[in-house]
Amino acid sequence: MDLGMTIVVLVIILLCIMPFVIMHYNKVNKKKKMLQSLTKIAQQHNCTISQHEFCSDFVLGIDESRNFVFFFKQTKEESISEFVDLSEIRMCQAVKQARNVNSGSSSYSIIKRVELLFLPISKNKEEARFVLYDEEIDRQLSEELELVDNWVKRINTRIKAKK
Repeated sequence: MDLGMTIVVLVIILLCIMPFVIMHYNKVNKKKKMLQSLTKIAQQHNCTISQHEFCSDFVLGIDESRNFVFFFKQTKEESISEFVDLSEIRMCQAVKQARNVNSGSSSYSIIKRVELLFLPISKNKEEARFVLYDEEIDRQLSEELELVDNWVKRINTRIKAKK
């Protein structure tokens, strides 16, 4: 009877753990596919990704030798892939759009959109934008605010080093 009880307990434990194992496996596969897509975009421009960072449904990468930044975002509706040649950029900025909400006697801000904005050297060229978060598309804001600040510093350091 003790062996039977032990087996039942082990099966119950496995059933409880299995969803977490499956979620982890799916997350790893999603990241792997996103990195493969980012690498493919880089290869199309004769670049290699030397650094990258994941956040929710997108990945940012940089080729430090050729000074290119790459972006890949996978949503349910579409996949977005973009790149910027930093030799044509004078500065990168973080754009954080918010809206104010009043709730009784208090008010607070809700982030609507987070972007990386690339300002070109030439006045004839348009700005490039990587939309990291948009409240109309994305479900929840996660680490985008920290990530955008870190990447702005990283990119501006690369731009200044090449001048």
